[in-house]
Amino acid sequence: MFLILVYVAGCSPKLATKGTVVDYTEDVSAFRPKVEVSTSETVEQNITVSEKGPYIAPTHDINREMSTIMDSIIVHNKDKVYLTYTIQVYIGRSREEANQTREKVYRVLPEEKPMLTYKQPSYKVNVGKFIDRIEAYKTLTTLRKTFPGATMVEERNYMD
Repeated sequence: MFLILVYVAGCSPKLATKGTVVDYTEDVSAFRPKVEVSTSETVEQNITVSEKGPYIAPTHDINREMSTIMDSIIVHNKDKVYLTYTIQVYIGRSREEANQTREKVYRVLPEEKPMLTYKQPSYKVNVGKFIDRIEAYKTLTTLRKTFPGATMVEERNYMD
């Protein structure tokens, strides 16, 4: 009998407590920065839409023509190839040596970001991506002091 009473009491709907909800408000205007408003800004804010006049649609809109021109330029440049230059500091099969070389490059040229890539079966450490061959050569001469086997590699890239 006691179990039936507990079961029935457990199945009865629960009543939520009724209470009043008080909205929380706090005045933080004392902490806001003070901004001085010039008189010209005040005058502009007081202008209503009726004083500005009715909306006039633009008559010399060139968006459609520009979109057409930009699309034709993109199609024209799809087949274009541009050259970039990187400095190859290491090529070999040892990942540990590649990581050590990469750390050495960080010490020699901290502003450069050497990239470690793996293309089966060898690891490569490349430095920089230069558009100008002269800039690449400057970096190459700096790196050759520490890495005598460093070479400049020319890469062909397609425009996206």
